[in-house]
Amino acid sequence: MLGVRVNSFNENGLGEPEQDANSALTELDKGLRSGRVGEQCEAIVRFPRLFEKYPFPILINSSLLKLADVFRVGNNFLRVWVLRVCQQSEKHLDKILNVDEFVRRIFSVIHSNDPVARALTLRTLGSVAGIIPERQQVHHSIRRSLDSHDTVEVEAAIYAAMQFAAQSKLFALSMCNKISDMIQGLATPAHMKLQLIPILQHMHHDTSTAAMVRQLCTDLLPSYPAQEFVLVTLNSLTQLASATLVDIPNQVSLLLHYLRTDPRWAVKAQVLQGLHLLAGQGAHLWPPGAVEAIVDVALNTPYQKVLSWSLDVLQVLAKSTATCHSQLHPDSPLMELCSQSCYSSNPVIAAKAVQVMTRIVCYCYKEEMPVHGVTEAVDTVESLFLLVTCDSGQEHNYELKVCLHCAVSLCQVHRDLCTRFVDLIGTRLMGTSGSCSVQLCEALGAIGGLQAGALLTLLPDILEKLRDLKCVEEPSTEQVHTKVMLCTLLFQTMAGYEWSIEARRTVEGAIEKTSLWSNYRIARSAARYGHHSVSAGILSQLREQVSSEHFHFWLVSLEELSRGEAELLDCSKQPSLIQRLSQAVAHYSKSVAALKAASTPVQSLQFQSEYTRLRAEFLQCLAQMVHTCHSLCTAPPPAVASAIAETTRDNLQRYGHITNQLRKCAKEFRSCGELYWKLYQSAFDADPASLANIQILQQMCVLMAHSVERVAQANYQDEILLEFSYQQTNLETQHLIRCCQEASVVAQQLTRNEDLKTITHQHIDCLLRQVEILAESSLCLPRYFFQVLQSTSVKLAISPQPRVVGESISVQSGSQLAVKVEGVIQHGKRPGLFRRVSGVVVTVSSQLQARSVHTNHDTKIVGDGGSVLTQTVAPHRDFFTAQFLLAFPTGGQYLLIVEASVIDEKSNVWRTGPRTSLTVKTHEEGSKVAVTAAVQGNVAGTSASTSSRGNFPNTSVRF
Repeated sequence: MLGVRVNSFNENGLGEPEQDANSALTELDKGLRSGRVGEQCEAIVRFPRLFEKYPFPILINSSLLKLADVFRVGNNFLRVWVLRVCQQSEKHLDKILNVDEFVRRIFSVIHSNDPVARALTLRTLGSVAGIIPERQQVHHSIRRSLDSHDTVEVEAAIYAAMQFAAQSKLFALSMCNKISDMIQGLATPAHMKLQLIPILQHMHHDTSTAAMVRQLCTDLLPSYPAQEFVLVTLNSLTQLASATLVDIPNQVSLLLHYLRTDPRWAVKAQVLQGLHLLAGQGAHLWPPGAVEAIVDVALNTPYQKVLSWSLDVLQVLAKSTATCHSQLHPDSPLMELCSQSCYSSNPVIAAKAVQVMTRIVCYCYKEEMPVHGVTEAVDTVESLFLLVTCDSGQEHNYELKVCLHCAVSLCQVHRDLCTRFVDLIGTRLMGTSGSCSVQLCEALGAIGGLQAGALLTLLPDILEKLRDLKCVEEPSTEQVHTKVMLCTLLFQTMAGYEWSIEARRTVEGAIEKTSLWSNYRIARSAARYGHHSVSAGILSQLREQVSSEHFHFWLVSLEELSRGEAELLDCSKQPSLIQRLSQAVAHYSKSVAALKAASTPVQSLQFQSEYTRLRAEFLQCLAQMVHTCHSLCTAPPPAVASAIAETTRDNLQRYGHITNQLRKCAKEFRSCGELYWKLYQSAFDADPASLANIQILQQMCVLMAHSVERVAQANYQDEILLEFSYQQTNLETQHLIRCCQEASVVAQQLTRNEDLKTITHQHIDCLLRQVEILAESSLCLPRYFFQVLQSTSVKLAISPQPRVVGESISVQSGSQLAVKVEGVIQHGKRPGLFRRVSGVVVTVSSQLQARSVHTNHDTKIVGDGGSVLTQTVAPHRDFFTAQFLLAFPTGGQYLLIVEASVIDEKSNVWRTGPRTSLTVKTHEEGSKVAVTAAVQGNVAGTSASTSSRGNFPNTSVRF
């Protein structure tokens, strides 16, 4: 027998082709109709994955109706799994088209004599309460089941009541008195009362209901003083207040009352947990004196746990502007608490106090307000750092992480502190190991990425530690990670400086006993900080040691890109600028070709390919600019240049060939800048630093175009270039900004002789100097080139579709075609990290490609028969739909293009795609075809009866 179980369902594993929605649904339906319970269960549990992969209404409606049939006729075991599917597919339930039929099949089981079946029915109906909130028959069944004598059915009814109370205002109002009577009734068991009280937290549909429920719960607190009842009631009141917001002040006061008066540990923990939740929901709604009350409790409590929990609440409050503004003075109660607690013998309490103080100080810097406690905050961070790093008795990972995070936050708002914290952390760099060393390196990397030269003082220590790690025969995972981070610190330190022989040999030695993946990470860091000669050397050793062709070509593309950038900076091999540019363009062309070979359907590498292609385009423009500038000497103006200038009234035409060539270069630079802008609009998931990188590269194009227009255009307009603040940018972005600023300073020299409209060697020298500055500015590859932190994609389904893939959709001439576009927004692991999708712009355009051969060309047709329709829709649970009605005025073949663009929360439009196309063939009516054919063929004697459509065969016309 086989050692493993054979799976009859396709999981799209390795080497298996991708299934379409219909095939996957057919396969699962076959499992549902199987006679074996095991195969039926296996088919049922695969439906949530099918919904995630193909989340379109037609498939979901058909699937859930099949599952409802299984629920109706199956046993309780199968019903359990159907219930699980409904609970896991909550966001897809509103895509059910036949809600009545779905509910009818599920609800039919409620009349069963089996209480377990009735309980499963109630739980299933509760899980789909979002699509049937006002079904009176379901409401009645829940009320009736609450009076059942079977415990399983009653608990299921309580679950269903909780779900419907959260969705239906009518149900909440009708059930409020019922639940109140059951809670206060003597016949209801205590454990069931504890399950009924949480239902009240969902009755927040209007203020009157919420007030009534709140009054009921507050009356229950003195009536049921047992710990379990107090915990459940306080939690329900907290959840209710967080939903209504208007009751937050009263709930905070109630929780503070219990915090002061109730001595039970569980109650204090529940109270502080509720305050923590309300602090995050609406700290600005807290009543006056609430923060001082928590501070007073923290100061006077003899228990370390209460102090620690109170600081957790104050940490969340410190994120609020209202709290920071009221507590920023050094004499405020919160600052006094932090001053006392930051030197606590308990490192956890000290870390939390330091974090609160740091947040208040950072708030003052960001809002440009007077900063009072920055010196004290820095001192507390330093003392905590020394405490947790010098204590060799035990590890303090959490405290060290908080301390380093505070140090980085202070450096971000006040860059002058970078040197102080670098010196502080550097004192412990050589004496630590393991996870502590990794955290120190990460903190130094965060600080070193803020400004150039921040880590220069640590350069000898970094090299020494790298040499020490090189001597380790079998390095651990943490040591390898530390080695990678130290190389990154070295790249940050050497940014903008010449490499020494010692530093280069240290990096070469660091990669000898390191895994291939770690070497790739080192090469990636080198490319991100502009050290392309180092990255090219490492990548050349890796490209032949990968597992697939796609990885091989990916490494080849990175190597060619790095070699191209290294050619631009290496003046020893090619002293001529034009030769270096030509070599770099050749390497970039190879890189673009390798990226195409590395692309797969799963990883299209579209951004990487376009980014690399635009860089090659920009370098090609620079090379063309150099050739044009040299033509001032090699191609003097012709003898008729003066006559041409007088004829065209363009004085700059006196200089002959170079004038038109410079204007052509300006257009090419403008075109390259526009392509960079299109790339920017397509990078919805890029991090801010990557977007800034693209903007700066676009500004380089605009700067060169503007400089050329100053020389070669009689009339030009001054343009305002984007200004980037060094306070808001990182190290690699600052390097590109500095190059732009140097080129801009050179461009200012072109305006000194503005009155003389001439093209002189001085102008040409300025342009060549700008080209040299921009060409020798080492390109720092953005993070988005290697790593996507936020993943967002749009999947479209368009109807109608042709019966056979590749054929056209047939439409009668003069009629209209209804096009329905359905789409799903799919997210990665960290949705909304940088920006969120608030809307989708769906554009449908039709364009006439070829007219019908029978069309009467004498007939005047307005336009080309095309149209463009746009609709903006808001996605609901990541699903959206749009409908269009397209007209086709004449016969022929049309190209239908459907494109989707994304709108973020700031109303910015991002052209992310996708873009799909369909072919539509429009047929002429029978009478028009016959008349047109008769006119063109000079056929005489056509009778009037031929105008009847029934005289023509019922066949489609081929174009």
